[in-house]
Amino acid sequence: MQLYGTLLQQVQIENEPMPNSPPQPINTEPIFQHLAPQLANLHLTLITVDIGDAAQIINNFRPDIAFFRAGSTLNSSPNRCPGDLKVSWKWGSDWAAAESQIDRTEYLQVLSQINFYMKQHNARYGFALTDTELVPIKRLDANGNLLVARAIPWEAGGPGRLTVLMGLWYLGMLGAVDDDWQLL
Repeated sequence: MQLYGTLLQQVQIENEPMPNSPPQPINTEPIFQHLAPQLANLHLTLITVDIGDAAQIINNFRPDIAFFRAGSTLNSSPNRCPGDLKVSWKWGSDWAAAESQIDRTEYLQVLSQINFYMKQHNARYGFALTDTELVPIKRLDANGNLLVARAIPWEAGGPGRLTVLMGLWYLGMLGAVDDDWQLL
């Protein structure tokens, strides 16, 4: 909130979490030329989000979602914040404390998968997204230690409430910070 609080207070987000069609990307050269000097001063790289195949592919492993440098050629930019999509009946954040060993194992398997993608791209941040929640993840070190944030439900909304879309935006902002997105 310290970094982007003022901006967040001024911007309104539509109540509809998923529009009928995705907005068109801003990918014209004049826009990039206009934003480049401002981003350079902030040490931010203009990034975009797309399917995992759009970012660099390492050893044929492909996360479902990729945050990567906007305007880069296909498969050339590292994935600064890899994401994995799951359906809620196959994975959920509450499975960490499930009574079933099978569910707890599946919970850890998904975290392991996301950690693997983050390690491949030297990314510090990643996430799991289901039809019910967003679970942001931070890689703490090269030993596989993760900080798993509290899940953000899709139903979250209202003043002062973090929403899934706001969480994804913030993950993108973390991935855009040149001095912090990598864990080397």
